[in-house]
Amino acid sequence: MTRLTIPTPSQILLDIDTSGWPAWAAAIWPDAVKWGLVVASVALIWVIASLIKWLVLFGGRRMTPKDQPSERTPWDLAASTARFFAFILLMPLPLGLAGYDWRSLVNERGPGAIAAVMIIVIAFVLANTISRSLRRFGQRAHAHSGADDTLIAFSASLIKYIIFAVAIVFALSQLGFPAASLAAVLGAAGLAIGLALQDTLKAVAAGVMLAIFRPFRIGDYVGVADLEGTVTNITPFTTSLRQIDNKVVSITNDQVWGDPLINFTAESQRRLDLYFDVSYEDDLDHALKVLLDTANLHEHVLQKDTTWTGVHALADSSVKLRLRAWVATSDFVQIRADLFKAVKQAFDREGISIPFPHQVHVEYKARGGDTKPASPSGE
Repeated sequence: MTRLTIPTPSQILLDIDTSGWPAWAAAIWPDAVKWGLVVASVALIWVIASLIKWLVLFGGRRMTPKDQPSERTPWDLAASTARFFAFILLMPLPLGLAGYDWRSLVNERGPGAIAAVMIIVIAFVLANTISRSLRRFGQRAHAHSGADDTLIAFSASLIKYIIFAVAIVFALSQLGFPAASLAAVLGAAGLAIGLALQDTLKAVAAGVMLAIFRPFRIGDYVGVADLEGTVTNITPFTTSLRQIDNKVVSITNDQVWGDPLINFTAESQRRLDLYFDVSYEDDLDHALKVLLDTANLHEHVLQKDTTWTGVHALADSSVKLRLRAWVATSDFVQIRADLFKAVKQAFDREGISIPFPHQVHVEYKARGGDTKPASPSGE
């Protein structure tokens, strides 16, 4: 039975008749074919590795719940790692085209490469499983007993990164890197990375301080770096806030730790400080009583015997009154809006005026009888 032999691309190209070519072109043609195929194979491997990365990302997005962001997740790290190892595993093709004995390379390095891939995959699954389990434990503890789950969430992120780092070291050792040389290289690389990423390391150190001292916890409404929002997550590098319009803001931990931080929900009660303007012609005692009665009539104002009103300042065109009242932190925004509305309505009923700026337009007659408008003046 005749065996069908399919010529390789190199054989097809080398069989081209170069007798009519210039001597220099015919001389370099074999090397051009060889290295051209090497470059083409490397490009093909890159395309295949990129396709593998896309498949991993596609599967990760399908498995990620819809209420969670699909970008900047551990699946991105897994996809990049898969592309890297796919590139390594397919490298025997260009090596063989370049004249190296790729079979011996596969026999020698193949088992180590497979073991390295398995280590990375197992570490990825283990790190995410442990991280999710710790976060769920923290959420259950917070829901049942009100325990602070911030430290647990931070520890979950830190453990995940530690597992990834250890797995990469083991994977490199499986690829044939000597342990002593690997330790030296990693030490030098760590020093270089530390010098290059000083700000990142500051963020990590600040994240540790935030996890230890816990000036806020997940779920608190805070103000930091001129931003306000509810804390949704804290990692070794960043703290995430969800603002009232549902935007998610990530702030590096060194900014959170270094800037003044306001925790609006650390205490169960907050004091309202509201200001109202009344006319100089109004009865101030009557206005203050109306202000005090209106605040205490609100059912959610706490400690009504401590509600206070007084004259805050004598402004240019009004008397500024001040109201202080204690409310529950969770009701702060709503009660403030309610009191502004109620005080305005009460002042209207009692005939208490709230002054606002006026403009007076004055005309004068110049010589010759022409009337010219004067500049408006405030009163």
